[in-house]
Amino acid sequence: MFKRRFRNDKDTRLWDRQAANPLARHHLAPSRHSVIFIKCAPLPYTMDYGTLVSDSIGYTKAALAGNWVTWLIFILCSLPIALCKFVVDPKTIFTGTTIHWELIPWPQLIALCLAGLLLSFIVSGYIVRVYRGITPPPRFDAWCSLYLDGIKVAIVGFLWFVPALVIFVVALAFMFFGGHGSASIGPMMGAGFILILIGLIVLVITCLYAVLGSVRFARTGSMREGLRFSAITGTIQVIGWGAYILALVIMIVLVVLFSLIISLFALIPYAGWVIQLVLTPIISVFSARYISRVYDHSVPQAPVPAPVTA
Repeated sequence: MFKRRFRNDKDTRLWDRQAANPLARHHLAPSRHSVIFIKCAPLPYTMDYGTLVSDSIGYTKAALAGNWVTWLIFILCSLPIALCKFVVDPKTIFTGTTIHWELIPWPQLIALCLAGLLLSFIVSGYIVRVYRGITPPPRFDAWCSLYLDGIKVAIVGFLWFVPALVIFVVALAFMFFGGHGSASIGPMMGAGFILILIGLIVLVITCLYAVLGSVRFARTGSMREGLRFSAITGTIQVIGWGAYILALVIMIVLVVLFSLIISLFALIPYAGWVIQLVLTPIISVFSARYISRVYDHSVPQAPVPAPVTA
């Protein structure tokens, strides 16, 4: 769209006379005192999903296969949760629909879960560094800052899911009291089901924002920036809602397929759980790198310089 701004009335009258003459319209030209403004829409960034996947695979290979110490730390941090299955035996605890709570070894189970939680912040801190787009892949060092980043990104993720959690709690409360009431059982149960549907919608939206919120926190170092709804909305709009959702769908499909393969290996007697423990870090690093590259599509690219003519 062209817009003209004239410095004097003479230019304006000249333009009006030329525009009113159909035979002279093809001779229209700005005078020497006129200024032409050209308004162009920004060029969208295209997302090559094949490149995203191949880059994430190569990055994961370099991070784990290229550095066995990093892979070993991932395994050790996941070990306490993996050992929980050996502490709790479902065959002795469950008898039909009855749960024998007294047979659960609570001290050992709580100790393993607590250790797994504390060690998970180390893994989360490493994932934060992957979110930052560090190349070559980072190593486990600067342990204090790494551990603090792991705690912060966990808090950011938790805060994103608080609204959906509150909705589900209120929905369950409605259904519980409605099921134990008499006259108001219908409205209470109906309100509970409606709230569950609303909670599911909020949960899906939360997932879309929480993923990029974690990357935004990693890039800015600010937990507040990781929770800025308007800023993350702008990021998604630059990427494109369709392109962003499709990228997440592709990642979810790949992760589910690889998880199924790991589950099949886990069925191997005695050694299955070890194979599962060894292969699971691949999913974590791959997903983090993939999301980081998706986020990069919201960063403006440097313009290509115009050729210099002699």
